[in-house]
Amino acid sequence: MSATINNIKTRFLSIKQYWRTDVLAGFSVSLVALPLSIGIALAMGLPSNALLAGVIAAMVGGLVTSFIRSGNVSINGPSPALIGIVATAIVTLGGWEFVLAAFVCSGAMQVIFGVLKLGGLADFIPSSVVQGMMAAIGVIILAGQVHHGLGVEIPVMNDFEKLMAIPSSLANMNPMIAILFFNSLIILSIHPYMTNRFIKYVPATIWLLLFAVPLYFVFDKITGGNVIIFGKMHSLIQTKDLIHFKLPRDVIGKFFIYPNFTKIGSLNFWLVVVSVFLISTIETLGSAKAIDKIDPLNRKTNLNSDVAAMGISTMISGVIGGLPVIAVIARSSVNINQGAKTSFSNFVHGVLILLFVFLLSDYIQLVPKAALMAILVFTGYKLASPKVFKDANLKGYEQFMILSVTLVATLITDLNKGIVSGILFTIIIHLVRSHLPANLFFKYLAFPYFNLAKIEDHYHLRIKGVANFVSILKIRRILASIPPNESLVLDFSHTRLVDFSFLEFVNNWGKEYETERDGQFEIVGLDEHLTTSEHPFSIHTLPQAVVKQLSKRQKELKEYAFANQWSFEHKIDWQTDYLKENIFFKTRPIEYVKNRISGNYTENISWELIDITFDEGALMAAEVHNTTMLRICFDQRSEERRVGKECRS
Repeated sequence: MSATINNIKTRFLSIKQYWRTDVLAGFSVSLVALPLSIGIALAMGLPSNALLAGVIAAMVGGLVTSFIRSGNVSINGPSPALIGIVATAIVTLGGWEFVLAAFVCSGAMQVIFGVLKLGGLADFIPSSVVQGMMAAIGVIILAGQVHHGLGVEIPVMNDFEKLMAIPSSLANMNPMIAILFFNSLIILSIHPYMTNRFIKYVPATIWLLLFAVPLYFVFDKITGGNVIIFGKMHSLIQTKDLIHFKLPRDVIGKFFIYPNFTKIGSLNFWLVVVSVFLISTIETLGSAKAIDKIDPLNRKTNLNSDVAAMGISTMISGVIGGLPVIAVIARSSVNINQGAKTSFSNFVHGVLILLFVFLLSDYIQLVPKAALMAILVFTGYKLASPKVFKDANLKGYEQFMILSVTLVATLITDLNKGIVSGILFTIIIHLVRSHLPANLFFKYLAFPYFNLAKIEDHYHLRIKGVANFVSILKIRRILASIPPNESLVLDFSHTRLVDFSFLEFVNNWGKEYETERDGQFEIVGLDEHLTTSEHPFSIHTLPQAVVKQLSKRQKELKEYAFANQWSFEHKIDWQTDYLKENIFFKTRPIEYVKNRISGNYTENISWELIDITFDEGALMAAEVHNTTMLRICFDQRSEERRVGKECRS
């Protein structure tokens, strides 16, 4: 109880200290969240009386979730990741009220999941399967909304057919609507690269609306709403092209739509519940972890508490006609970039959306749907961009294959089957790469071998056989038993296969153990394992590593370094923690460094020139940047002959 009171006091003091920047950040985020929330509802094909379902979720996410969650700077509201599931669920269950009931049940499942502290179960899904699932969601969003953005109506078809129908829609597009759509995409694409501080400060969605709204009415005025191109008539119809909703006078009786639980006994109902639960939980956990990495005050989110909070919020939202409430990464990144420090910014964003809807509803209805579809298509592209596949391949061709199989399986079947297919394919990859007999492989899978012993001054944890995502639940319990201020050695010398998810988990645990519990952590026994990637978390097994040729620039750098008697290393180095002391990278996560040229200026001064790839934002909101940095290190010797090192960059 005292811990809860202290937590409340700490939050109150933080809000009191940072409320000015939080208000500005909340205002900026609300300008992004309002059109996106309406666009999500439109993309789901909700009935006209339910078009504010996304707005309701955003309001609940701000006004309610801010007080019950663990996260500090995340933004809560509707997620475009649920577009495909909800659109299908409306048809499958036969009505919006039944889908709302499914939301309430999925929220209840999240509450149970959080209260029982089952957040660790999310680790059972391999990271590449999660990425494949998110990429599939991106393709589904893109394939479903491009047609509406081009002003083309398509018949009911599955996601793969929608993707294949894009060329036909391009050939039959309404040129006036398409110009609005492509203009909006261009604004969203170039905004991150603008250098003007005012342009950069105003969210891209606001610039998009400032261009799209007047452009639509200019087209309508010039053409009279009709234009003939190549003998075909194209028309602008405001009731069809613009957002249309009416706020009823009886808010309690008609504004809110209430769930219908009469189909709670059907299998289809629970399939929808499970699908919504999986997406909401996975995205919330993934977003929370990503946001913690760019939290300006370096705070940690209690994942189980956050999942439970999202569940409670989703139940409230579903009961009054809203979409599920999720911690959304794109809006959270905007929030942080605008200077947010506490959850008060999320509360302000909820209040402002409420005011905007009830005070500015007439102006909101002037927004062309094509502009909102552009926002969603751009979001879908970010989830499934070429960089997603490139990054997966950098981690090893196995991760690329797992991602691709999960994506294709999800598109051809559905989300649940796609995840299962991805997990099964991952196990097959591990079976082949481990070079173990099938019976022995599955024995290690079912009963992973971990031997923890106290040896002199440290704990020694030896792992034998297979260490993959299935083993994470067991090693989590073992690691939790290690007291603080100790030294742990993790020994993989007898492990035939160590997969990406397992290595990622133990490395993250090791960093937290060292920083939060004053312990020491070391991994040994991987020197004899070969991989197909230079990434430290790639699958470690016996196959021969792939050797890549140097690029033209790398060859020139190597020759230049050799001519000047400097050292040159072209390989990607993922160990970048030492660069975090640079204030520039405090909220800009570094992916990796490469092409390192190093040398000594004098006996006490060394230097290195490195190429750095880093992000601004996280996950699908991340903007990738490349830079080259010169780092100079000065050795400082005291009278006691202790050596210290100061580095500047």
